[in-house]
Amino acid sequence: MIRNLKALGLALLAIFATSAVAASAASANPQFFSEMEDTTLTGSQGLAMANILTTDLGELKCNVARFDGTMEPAETTTLTLKPTYEECKQAGENAVVTLHGCSYLFHLGENTETFEAKMDIECPDGEKIVIDTPECATTIPPQAGLGEVKFTNEGAAATRAIVADLKIGGIDYVEHGAGCPNETVTTNNGTYTGLITVKGENAAEEHVGIWVE
Repeated sequence: MIRNLKALGLALLAIFATSAVAASAASANPQFFSEMEDTTLTGSQGLAMANILTTDLGELKCNVARFDGTMEPAETTTLTLKPTYEECKQAGENAVVTLHGCSYLFHLGENTETFEAKMDIECPDGEKIVIDTPECATTIPPQAGLGEVKFTNEGAAATRAIVADLKIGGIDYVEHGAGCPNETVTTNNGTYTGLITVKGENAAEEHVGIWVE
């Protein structure tokens, strides 16, 4: 009887130990953090590395690239940013980017040193991102698991922000129009590169520190 109780006790200890290790591993996964709930996020493209979308038509560059979102709760493994692009040119032609409610959803991975992430393009049902130039329109549909993205922290505790380094490949798109290199053909060689610096604010537009760890 005593022997059986000892065996049962050892088995329970093993279960508890395994559970503790699993819980510790889970809690060690990287997360985005904010100093307060319901933080408003504002992002902008890096001055040293502007955001560039490249397709068969050429490079799309915009003088203005803004990104907006919220963080709730204050700890999360995902981050959603809604982009706005203005004053754009693609392959030397004026271009208009219409988002139709689409946004970028970033998923942190398990790497605690480089804070790698994947990006999804999310859109309302039936919608796509549309880029119009005088002779060619490019549509980008919703898609998931695009990489690679790496996040880093920027600034001291009082002004903490995060920076996303985008080196994304394999983006699906379709071109429409006589001036397109591959009209009505779905192509998956699109790339999106650049930096996005994301800062946090509260309802009073005061700075709120955000970071990844």
